Amino acid sequence: MSNQGVALGGTLFHFGIEGDYGGVWFNVIPGDNKRLSYYAVAKAFGGSAAQPGVNTPPRFASMSIDNASAVAVGSKATIHANVTDPDGDAITYHTSLNSIGIDGATGTQEVPFTQTSPGVFQIDAPSRPGVWKVYVWAEDGHSNVGVQTVDMRVVPPAVAGTNIALHKTATASSFDQYNGNWSPGQAVDGDLSTRWASNWDDDEWIQVDLGSVQSFHAVQLVWESAFAKGYQVQVSNDGSTWSTVKTVTDGDGGVDTLDVAGSGRYVRIHGTQRGTAYGYSLYELGIYQ
Repeated sequence: MSNQGVALGGTLFHFGIEGDYGGVWFNVIPGDNKRLSYYAVAKAFGGSAAQPGVNTPPRFASMSIDNASAVAVGSKATIHANVTDPDGDAITYHTSLNSIGIDGATGTQEVPFTQTSPGVFQIDAPSRPGVWKVYVWAEDGHSNVGVQTVDMRVVPPAVAGTNIALHKTATASSFDQYNGNWSPGQAVDGDLSTRWASNWDDDEWIQVDLGSVQSFHAVQLVWESAFAKGYQVQVSNDGSTWSTVKTVTDGDGGVDTLDVAGSGRYVRIHGTQRGTAYGYSLYELGIYQ
């Protein structure tokens, strides 16, 4: 180049730690904080910020989450972050989450944390199962920030007993036939990446044929974002006459684990009020004996 140190243009990417999942055009200080990339650019172009003695961001040597592959909904997730500041500055921390792997969301949402010891933080696991990105932000009070992220898989809490609905025959009042495979069997296949989705009406249901009259002590519903605010758990011996063993009027989505005693060959979840403008959608319907 004849004009050394002059750039015609470029895009700075912060893959994995960028917060908005894209290139930041000419913005080397996203969020008004300087990251290590800022000082790398300064060094490449000979800026004053690359001179010896300049205050630089905290460094992450490592970051991990206990039992990261199976953190139960609503439990405490424990984060271990090995962070140091090269200038000896006091570090202020923030924690945040992102659900891009679940719903394609961009940006991060700050969540409260408790620091139990140096470099150890606890946050509440989200109510929605799936893979979440967990961020720790380390600020030094001099407009510098270090950022690190790791993945955490959030799973429904374990239920005692055997899931007698698993791989049984499921039917429903309706299912979405146009946007994918949202048939009722998807809610009893043991796979949290598949789901049943109904038409967009309040009065919809999904039922499972257990094959014979059986008793159970718990029902677990793993909702997609289209959840039921109101619904009934019903049982039947013949698939025609139904008895209600549980009524819910304050559902808020996520995972519902219900202590409910019942007996029947058929178990039905009968929606009475949608929680969103869409229908009802279940990743899994578990019935435990």
